[in-house]
Amino acid sequence: MTVLRVACATWVAVLAYAAPLYGQVVWRDLVISLTGSVEDYNGNLSAVSNFVADSVENAAAAAGEVAIRGALDLFTNDRRGIELTFDGGLRQAAATGFKVRDYAPREWAGSASLTYRERMGSWARLVGRAGYRGRSVQDRPPPPFYLQSAYSIGSGSLGLVTRAFDGVSFDFTVDGEAADYRSTVLGSQALDLLDRRAAGVNAGARWGGSSIMRVFGGVRWTEYPNQASFVDDDPFRRDRRVNAGLEWTHVGTVFAQLGFEGMINRSNSNRPEYDAISVHGLFNVPLPGRLLLNVRAVVTGKSYVEGTKFARLVPGEEADNASIAYLQITRPLARNLDGAVRFGWTRAETDIGREYYRRFGGSIQFNFRPVGF
Repeated sequence: MTVLRVACATWVAVLAYAAPLYGQVVWRDLVISLTGSVEDYNGNLSAVSNFVADSVENAAAAAGEVAIRGALDLFTNDRRGIELTFDGGLRQAAATGFKVRDYAPREWAGSASLTYRERMGSWARLVGRAGYRGRSVQDRPPPPFYLQSAYSIGSGSLGLVTRAFDGVSFDFTVDGEAADYRSTVLGSQALDLLDRRAAGVNAGARWGGSSIMRVFGGVRWTEYPNQASFVDDDPFRRDRRVNAGLEWTHVGTVFAQLGFEGMINRSNSNRPEYDAISVHGLFNVPLPGRLLLNVRAVVTGKSYVEGTKFARLVPGEEADNASIAYLQITRPLARNLDGAVRFGWTRAETDIGREYYRRFGGSIQFNFRPVGF
């Protein structure tokens, strides 16, 4: 509830401030989603990341979710614009297969992002963004049913995208974020170890028409004020990550995207140092009968530099370094209603390095857009 209250308060405050200055707010999209799913989790995981003395190698769950997302133009003209996007929802699951008891995890999640765009003459576009995202979890299950802990994350970025010079355009971005992890479970103070402050610089170049090629690279610095590095003259953990890659995108009747990225993470604490390589693909293909096929796959290989038995990760890195595959078929059902069937598979680390969980699931989703959106 707290997450959604903060997101809604931000939204209302921005609207109240912007409307008198810029006139009428224009809705660009509003979607209400209902989802039902069944999921199977497996993995021989350590219970160190949980606070319940219960664990199995295989668990199953059924879940229902209601969510709402939207986008508004608070102000727009030929030179500048302000956009607000938001997304929030409730997910209730019933998990079975554990030794001590069954669990009923409930997740509240929400995010809000305010984006400012301004044209800088005829040569570039400035983009600034401020955002918040958070989640709350009740009755969090032990492994292998993996759910991230509750968190609050504030972020901001400032970027510049140039026009094409001899067919090549460039983009530069600086960003920062602050993350606070928490739990209502007694004895979970260890989550404070995951609190972090981060900043990054990214740059890229792209060229092409209907088929676009982009090369990119960046550096990111992260500090963990509550994690010890075990280095006397540098007592708190500090990481630096370098990434580089390339991506090809084709826009047409069939949308296709293929990409490759390499990452190197180094630290004053050798526990979380690793090298990773990731390959991803995304395809949207129209089918007969007004069907739309969406296929996505990510294959990631990861190797730790040191052979330590324990490597606490940043929650979120398990998604960055995951192998994922899903297939979704969508079809319009009415004027403002579409339905989708989705199958997905994930293999990813928990917040404990080298501890992997696997998830396979299927879901049915309905997306409703009220009249006028």
